[in-house]
Amino acid sequence: MKKENILRTGAGVILTCVIVTVLFVMKNGMPVFGAPNPRDVERVTVSWAQGETADYTDPEKIELAVKLINSLNYQPFTQVPENSREVGPDVTITYIMKDGKKLTAAANWITGWWNGEARTLKEPDMFVNLTEGIFHGERQE
Repeated sequence: MKKENILRTGAGVILTCVIVTVLFVMKNGMPVFGAPNPRDVERVTVSWAQGETADYTDPEKIELAVKLINSLNYQPFTQVPENSREVGPDVTITYIMKDGKKLTAAANWITGWWNGEARTLKEPDMFVNLTEGIFHGERQE
């Protein structure tokens, strides 16, 4: 009896977790994994398609840049449009780690790239708009 109750409860918990995860991904998209800890980032470089580039070493700007990775949620099992891939990103953020490693987040109006892997964004334009709002037009540090 106890074993059956434990198994039934466990199965209910697992089923609930699966349902909640599926609903989350359907509503918000799939998050990208591997975002750095802001304390491990030495600086970030923000580049726009027009050729403008800015480097930031301020811990607050670095933290904001890392948080922007959360806006790269993508639609799983969705093909990236070829014309979007050809155009490339409108904005690119390069995270230069204290150990010398580099991570890259980029996006255009519909496609996001995380370390070179292209995905169709769940919220088009969000990464570009947020990045421009936070970083564009500021003087380089």
